[in-house]
Amino acid sequence: LHAANTPPAHCTADHIDEHVTVERLYDGDTVKLSDGRRVRFIGINTPEIDHRGASSQPLAGTARDMLQALLEQSRHTIGLRYDAERQDRYGRDLAHVYLRDGSSVEARLLEHGLATIMPVPPNLWNLACYQATEQRARMARRGIWVLPEYQPVHAAQLSQNDAGMRLITGKVTAARLLKGDIWLTLDNALLLHIGRRDRRHFPATFPDEMAGRTVIARGRLYFAEGALRMQIRHPATLEIAQ
Repeated sequence: LHAANTPPAHCTADHIDEHVTVERLYDGDTVKLSDGRRVRFIGINTPEIDHRGASSQPLAGTARDMLQALLEQSRHTIGLRYDAERQDRYGRDLAHVYLRDGSSVEARLLEHGLATIMPVPPNLWNLACYQATEQRARMARRGIWVLPEYQPVHAAQLSQNDAGMRLITGKVTAARLLKGDIWLTLDNALLLHIGRRDRRHFPATFPDEMAGRTVIARGRLYFAEGALRMQIRHPATLEIAQ
């Protein structure tokens, strides 16, 4: 399910919609602008810093420090390239972010293994480039990709206490279409949910082709209605292992 084509290097922008000044960093993928707006970077997720009272995730501080260094090089001025949606449900602006030299902040963080891709339809511009950049970091085992927390966990080993962003591997033991939604069961232990609005991003043969396949899924793990679940929004977060 990975993009077949190799995108241009550096994930350059086709245009910049707005130039702004950064006032404060929240973490590696969210900043506050001088005009008070908050901007969440599109396409990536960096380790969380003190999220909801929990301790910071490994390399969260490193990701923020790298973003700080990039912003200092760019004199705290960035360019925003908007996508299909301008804001998220938290009221944050959503944008692809560029430095004064034209380089992509998302690509720089991915390249150093300090972020993972996180495609959220319909904001999918430049996804192929982000995927390729992350893959190079994974192959080189840079940053987070050497940590145990970023190695796939078998679905059968999970408990209902497991939560948060995870990489999960398992065999598809059931695949069904129910009221327009797709449900994949991994190792009879985890439900992967693909909503009807996101089905258009998947092949026409999906989910029939998935039965018996071993996959690696990434996303936010949660427990609901007596079962462990993970929502899958795009094929880029569902890798066929065999």
